Amino acid sequence: MRRSRFLPCGIAVLVVFGLLSGCSRGPSEEEIALQEMEAQLATLEQQYQDLQQARAELAAAEVSRAEIEAIKERDRSEEQMAELGELPAQIETLNATKDERYEAVQATLADFLNVALNDFPEHPGTLQGLGIYADEAILIARDTVIQAGDYKKAIDQLDAASSYFDSLDLPPYQPLVDEIAALQQMRFITRERFDLVKKNMTMDEVKEIAGYPYYQNIQRNEKQGVETWLYRKREGGAAAVYFKMKTSKMYNKNFEAVKIKVVE
Repeated sequence: MRRSRFLPCGIAVLVVFGLLSGCSRGPSEEEIALQEMEAQLATLEQQYQDLQQARAELAAAEVSRAEIEAIKERDRSEEQMAELGELPAQIETLNATKDERYEAVQATLADFLNVALNDFPEHPGTLQGLGIYADEAILIARDTVIQAGDYKKAIDQLDAASSYFDSLDLPPYQPLVDEIAALQQMRFITRERFDLVKKNMTMDEVKEIAGYPYYQNIQRNEKQGVETWLYRKREGGAAAVYFKMKTSKMYNKNFEAVKIKVVE
């Protein structure tokens, strides 16, 4: 039986390898282990469903707050004012619930995949567990890009997740394949995307087109009131987008701003 070592992101897990011995009476040790694994899978699926529900409730609350905040204060109804006052505490509670459920999923997932990958690699439940692991890896990779603009690290994270499918000779997990391709496309700025960046665009609008700048390639000049984002080009050097700090809107750009390699 093939054995694969599993170590999920951020979780140290201990895999105990043992020999399964038969038993003349009742189920064998392997049958008992399989039953325990299937029970753990059921727990994992319920925990993951609970986590997804918590994420949806948190997202809905954040959308509600943003919608009310977008309304001028004088135009808000009493109900909206009351809801806006309650939402911060609700969001804090929902966020704590989400984090708690996430930790529970990660712990169960680590235990489950240690057994599944090592002892039951061909069981259908193993593929289910890997799917959950891969979906979470995609979310982690997206956070890596949003928080640090580190496309290389995000791609490496997804490549590591893909390796578990390869180790079991499983077909590539398509969401992973698609996400890696999308990150590869945005990792370097192209002339075509750069030309779509227009004057007076907000920072968020620029990110939608050009991508997230690597955090070390963001420069702020407080004296001039200018924030500069450098975007690496595949061939070397970098393009620059300039924002007025007072308005957070783009006012200038230069595709040939840097002709040498910048921080990766």
